[in-house]
Amino acid sequence: MKNINFSIIVVSLNTRLDFLATLKSIEKQTCKDYETIVIDGDSHDGTEEEILKNKNIISKYIIKKDKGVYDAMNKGIDIANGNWIIFMNSGDVFFDEKVLTEFKLNNFSEFDVVYGDTIVNIKEFGYMKNSNYFSRKTLLMPFCHQSAFVKSKILKERKFSVDYKLSSDFDFFTDCFLKKRKFKKIKKTISKVKSGGLADIRRQKVYNENIDIIRKKYNSKHYYLLYCLKFIQYFKDLIKILFPKKIQILILKIKHQKNLVK
Repeated sequence: MKNINFSIIVVSLNTRLDFLATLKSIEKQTCKDYETIVIDGDSHDGTEEEILKNKNIISKYIIKKDKGVYDAMNKGIDIANGNWIIFMNSGDVFFDEKVLTEFKLNNFSEFDVVYGDTIVNIKEFGYMKNSNYFSRKTLLMPFCHQSAFVKSKILKERKFSVDYKLSSDFDFFTDCFLKKRKFKKIKKTISKVKSGGLADIRRQKVYNENIDIIRKKYNSKHYYLLYCLKFIQYFKDLIKILFPKKIQILILKIKHQKNLVK
């Protein structure tokens, strides 16, 4: 089989229009040295029909019920043949058509995880989410997995745990850090993602899972800081209940005013 540089794994479930946006973004990439793998959790909204209609773009696909997003991602890992893997949830898109081309022009062979920045799109506006470095004090994911390229051999050796429903990517990258895998932060925006996913809606669950991960992996009690974030989150959730949508959007714009994008 021809050696492929990138495996782009797209996970979908009943998100037909978002899925088509992701597929279009992949097709626009100027670098064609990739395979597109779609893992669909048995959609019933027309997504399956779109998968079958776009076999010219989709290299491999699995349409079958799964045990959640990380189970679906693991299925994609199993059949991936690229040197690097990047995950795109249905609705996520590449920042521009040159992301893969620019990545390939650099020699990242000595690194295991290469990641960049992300634009987060809310319905009313978007903002830049700058990536950060992993450290022993990291409490939350310092970058989005949609903006991270991981060597496939690492993911095949150690897939995502299905014990965590929202934080298995944090669990995986924390494990990579502790095993001294080589991370590379690049000054490049990799993807645009939609706000309002499960991790955004169930933020308290994310904090709880991260606390469990840190407790198990570190001989440290710095996870106590997450209890502060949980407390703050209660106030944020209260704001969503008490204030109208327009006020909530205004608060978010003020919060991200330095990183707003057109």
